[in-house]
Amino acid sequence: MRETILTGWNWMRWLRFAIGAYALVQSVIEKEPLLALAGIFLLGMSIFNIGCCAGGVCAAPRSNTKSGKDEIVQYEEIKSDKQ
Repeated sequence: MRETILTGWNWMRWLRFAIGAYALVQSVIEKEPLLALAGIFLLGMSIFNIGCCAGGVCAAPRSNTKSGKDEIVQYEEIKSDKQ
């Protein structure tokens, strides 16, 4: 846990930290509890280095093709007598 908090600080993590800290300070000044929740949420995300893809669940699913070849799609032209 300590290693996660102290290492791996990239620009996105610093940006989350700055926005969360700013939101938390402004929520105290303006007495806005909803803004405080948003600030705490962003600070927690930055400190513990978590996000929407923390569990690796937002990756696109792999294609399951049996033969490895793409299916050939054939189109048929439809003609109309009306013009």
